[in-house]
Amino acid sequence: MKTINFTRILFLCILPVVIMSSCGQQETKQKASQTLTNSFTAEVNGKPYEAVHVTGFITPGLHTLLLTGAMGTGEDIQLFLPEDITAGTYDFPSIQGKYQENEEQSGFATNGTLTILSHSTTNKTIKGSFHFTTKPLLKGDPSFDITEGSFDISY
Repeated sequence: MKTINFTRILFLCILPVVIMSSCGQQETKQKASQTLTNSFTAEVNGKPYEAVHVTGFITPGLHTLLLTGAMGTGEDIQLFLPEDITAGTYDFPSIQGKYQENEEQSGFATNGTLTILSHSTTNKTIKGSFHFTTKPLLKGDPSFDITEGSFDISY
């Protein structure tokens, strides 16, 4: 009789662990598949730019949705958007964009447009297109012309 009770107790203790473990694996698989579908592309001064690392997240306290397409070499394009941005067309610099070629040369968007095609704050997905021109941060740095930009990101 004690063996049966011990087996039941063991089963009841292990069952929640197994269930929670499989839920965590499912969530990880979903996040991994979302990450694999993220895309962030553009042309920088006429040259193709296809980001290797694409991320999106809401910055704590600032209520800003930060979208980044990075090459992994220090080069990246970032878009700083209100976390509740809706479908429509927006002008730079009323929203913010940044291009960084390397640690020494970068600039913020001075003009251009961003078009949000869709944004679901429930599903945490956003899709859109953009183009902008940067103003050098330091005297002597070049300007950058970012065109043909598009993104499709789960965050």
